[in-house]
This record gives sequence, structure tokens and C-alpha cells, in this order.
Amino acid sequence: MDKIFISQLQDKQTVTSTFLAKNKVLLKDKRGKSYVSFLLSDSSGDVDAKIWDNADSLEGLFQSGDIILVKGAVQMYQNRKQFVVHKVERFDGGVDLRDYVKSTNQDPEDIYRDLIVIVEEFKNEPLKQLILDTLSDPTIKPLLMVAPAAKTIHHAKIGGLLEHILSIAKLCRAVSSHYSQLDGELLIFGAIFHDIGKIWELKIDDSGIAYTDKGRLLGHMAMAVELIEKKCQKIFNFPEELKDICKHMVLSHHGKQEYGSPKVPQTLEAYVLWMLDDLDSKVDAISQAMTLPMGDGKWSQYSTLFERHFLIQPLENHNE
Repeated sequence: MDKIFISQLQDKQTVTSTFLAKNKVLLKDKRGKSYVSFLLSDSSGDVDAKIWDNADSLEGLFQSGDIILVKGAVQMYQNRKQFVVHKVERFDGGVDLRDYVKSTNQDPEDIYRDLIVIVEEFKNEPLKQLILDTLSDPTIKPLLMVAPAAKTIHHAKIGGLLEHILSIAKLCRAVSSHYSQLDGELLIFGAIFHDIGKIWELKIDDSGIAYTDKGRLLGHMAMAVELIEKKCQKIFNFPEELKDICKHMVLSHHGKQEYGSPKVPQTLEAYVLWMLDDLDSKVDAISQAMTLPMGDGKWSQYSTLFERHFLIQPLENHNE
């Protein structure tokens, strides 16, 4: 079966092909009937998809992040293509993930070099050595160059984690230059290490972006803390208090225990890291939502994640 790409879909076309499923949610219409809303995705783009019939039974056949085989029809809805799914199943055959998972638009080698340049400027030598020893580790660097930052929500693409890390590091540098009371180097450490455990938590294989067994059992925060301990043991006289603060940055970066943080932020830098991580992930997620316009293209389709529409085109300037 030949792969049909999102960019090739035409109105009224009947299609049987494989895609990556994203942002799946089971909803109810105004009459109380269940339906499934999600995105079909591949390297060429995304298309809004709906399962109207047998939604309750078909919904459990796949999860967000799975490669699925779908049969359905393309139709225009509010001047935009929509894929109405009639049949769906999880696809377990061999695929080329480059056809399904988007890649960062930036060269990962360039991102990596930019990070090294930032860290080379550090005055805190133990912290500098901890980061450089980690980034240059031959078992870590290759994974970091391709790892996604998440399964579906934000930076869910090849190289997405590295892109996310550099973006936050730049934010940390800017914010610490404004607030002199912040330790900018500690903040940048948090930018680099907060999600580094995702190189082991997530994998890209024939099923798309998925969790590893180790990722499900331990989680990226626990694995990052283990990494900090391991690397610090090899650095002569690494300050014990600094090591604890570094671990706290990782363990608290989700901000609240109900958001998955074992600890809440208890240093100023940990609190700011939480805010900047949340900002960067939401900007990316909202930017993705804004690629799915409705009607005349002025507003995005309704985002179930953020429970709102987003303005895509600026409003007319009525002061002219």
C-alpha cells in the first residue's frame, strides 16, 4: 500500500493510508452523541479528523502518538479539508518514521553548538563541567540530537527536545539579565537538564513517538536526577549543596504536584524555570493550533487543549 501524504489530499477523495494520530479526544455533540476529534499528521502537515459513527468503540483502538491505518473520505468544512474516518486500526507494520514525524527546521548541530557557546561563558566551574561533560557524553549526544520533547503536545518532532532546550536557555539568559537577583547560570542549567531524561523516556520507532518501558517506570525527572548524581561523582569536590539545588531544579520544574512535580519550586530559579518551560511549551502548542484555521482563516479551529479559538490574522486597524 502506497503512503498518501496530507499535502496530497483532495476534496471528495476516498483514502486508505497510514498517518500519525495526534491530540485525540472523545467528545459529545449537542445531541449528546459521542464523536472522536483528532489530527492526522505526517511530515507534510496535519489535517483535522473526525469519527462520527461507532465513536465509543473505535476510540479505544488507538492512542495519540500511534501510527494508524485509516479508511475514510476527505471533505471541505468551513473552507478547510477534514478527514471523516470510517475505519481505523493501529498499524504495526514497518514504516519510515521520516514520513510521519516532523523534524525541527533548525540543524541540530547548530543548536548543539549554540548551547556549547552559552555554557562556555559560565563562571561557575563545577556547573560548567557538569553540563559540558553531559552534553559531550558519547552515549547522550546522539540521542539528544534526535529526541522529541513530548509525545504530542509540544515540540513533538525529531530534534524537538534540543530545540526546546535552546529556546528556554535563551529565555533564561534574557530574564536573568533583567532580574539581577537571579542566578542566570543555574537557570540555564535547568533549561538543559529539566527534560534531558526524555532521551530515555521517549523513543521514535515504527509506532511513532512512544514511551519506553524505562520511561513509564521511572519518568524523565528521576532519570535526570540519576544522571546528575552520576556525573557529579566524577567531578572532584563538586559542592554537595549545589548538587541538591540542581536536582531540585529538575524535580520541581512542572511547578505543582498535581502537574507531576515530586516537589514544588522552592528556590527563585526553580520557580522561574517552571514559568519559562511552561511559556515555551505553550507558545509551541498554540502555534501548532494556529496552523489549523477555520472558515475565512482569521481564527483557528477550537483547541480542546486550551478550550478556545485563537486569532490567526490580525484585526483590521480601525484607526486608519
